[in-house]
Amino acid sequence: MIEEKSRTGQGEEVSGEKTIRVALDATAIGRGKTGNETYLRGLLEGWEKVKPEGIELRPILSEPSVAPNPLRGGAMEGGHAQSRQIANSGFFKRHLRDLPKAREELKADLYHGVYWMRPWERGPYVLTVHDISFAVHPEWFRPGEAMFYTKMVRRAAERARKVITVSEFCRQELMERWDLPADQVEATYEAARKVYRPAKKKASGAPTLLFVSAIHPRKNLGRLIRVWERLRAGRFPDLRLRVVGPAGWLAGGDLGELKRAVAKGGAVWEGAKTEEELRQAYCESTMLVYPSLYEGFGLPPLEAMACGCPVVCARSGSLPEVCGGAAEYFDPRSEEEMMSVVGLVLGSEERREGLRKAGIARAAEFSWGKMAEETGEIYRRVALGT
Repeated sequence: MIEEKSRTGQGEEVSGEKTIRVALDATAIGRGKTGNETYLRGLLEGWEKVKPEGIELRPILSEPSVAPNPLRGGAMEGGHAQSRQIANSGFFKRHLRDLPKAREELKADLYHGVYWMRPWERGPYVLTVHDISFAVHPEWFRPGEAMFYTKMVRRAAERARKVITVSEFCRQELMERWDLPADQVEATYEAARKVYRPAKKKASGAPTLLFVSAIHPRKNLGRLIRVWERLRAGRFPDLRLRVVGPAGWLAGGDLGELKRAVAKGGAVWEGAKTEEELRQAYCESTMLVYPSLYEGFGLPPLEAMACGCPVVCARSGSLPEVCGGAAEYFDPRSEEEMMSVVGLVLGSEERREGLRKAGIARAAEFSWGKMAEETGEIYRRVALGT
C-alpha cells in the first residue's frame, strides 16, 4: 500500500521515505454545511501548520474558490497536499461516481470520508462521524431521513478501518449503539478557529443574550425565548435577545416563536453570519446561552469562550466534556432551571468576569494543529496496519 520514494521538499532531498497518500472528501467546503465545513477547514489549516511527516493529504474539493488559503492554487505549501476539483453535483452522483473517480486519479493509499461511503466500498478508509443524533433522536428529522442516515452511516462506520469522532461522548455512543469495537473508534477534538479572539473593549449597552445555531428542534430555541420573555418581564426589563443562524429543518414551531418575539420588540434574528461578524456578535453580547438538547461537540460555546464571552449552556451531550469548568450549566428541558442560572449570571458582574477568564483559558486548550497531528497518526496506523 505504501510507496517507497525519494522526493525533494524545500530544497532538501529525503531518500527512502515512506509516503502515505490520503484522499480527503472536503466537498462540504463552500456548500453551507456548517459543522462539516468548519471541521474540514480546521483540519486542513491545522495540517498546514503541523505538516505530519511522511503523509500527503490530498483534498477533493467541489468549490475551490472558497477553500482555505493553503489550498488555493491546487497545492499546500511544501507539497504536503495536492487537491482535486469535482463538479458541485448532487448527493448520489457525488458519492457514487465523482468522489471515487477523484480518489483513483489522486492515487490514494487511504481515503478519509465524512459520514458517507459507497455501500460496496472495499478499499481502506477512515470515516468521520460527528454525531449520530439521527439514530438516537429520529423525531428531530424528516420522515424517512433518520432511517436512511442510520442505515447508510452505520454500514459505512462498521466497514471503516477507523471511525473518527469529535468527543468521548460520541465515541461512547458509537460503541454502545452500533457495537463498534473500542479500538475502532477514536476521538479528536475540534477547536475555535483563530478568527475568534477577545475584543479590546468589553461589551457595553443593554444586556444581551446571544443564541448561535441553525434553528431546528434539538437546538431548543423555543424554551430560551420563553425564558428570555420571563426574565424581561421581571428583573431585567431591558434584556435583549440576539439570534444568529439560519432556519434549519423542522424549524416551524421555534421559528414562529422567534418571529413573534421579534415583532414584540427586544429580540432580533440576524440569520447566518461570516466568521468576523460572528466574532463581533460574541464580543458584543453579555453571554452566550446554548440550550441544545444534544451535541456531538458544540463549537459555538468554545468560539464564545475564545472571544471572552461568558457561556451558560445545557448539561447535555458533549457540552460538559467540551466546556469543562468554564461554563454554567442548566437542565435544557427545565425552563425554571434555565431561567435561574441565566438570571444568576446576568445579575453578577463578578461571576461573568470569572466565566470570561475561565473561558479564554479553556478555549486555548483546544487546537486544530493538535487535531491534525492526531488525525495524521490515525492515518499512519491504518496505512501501516498497526
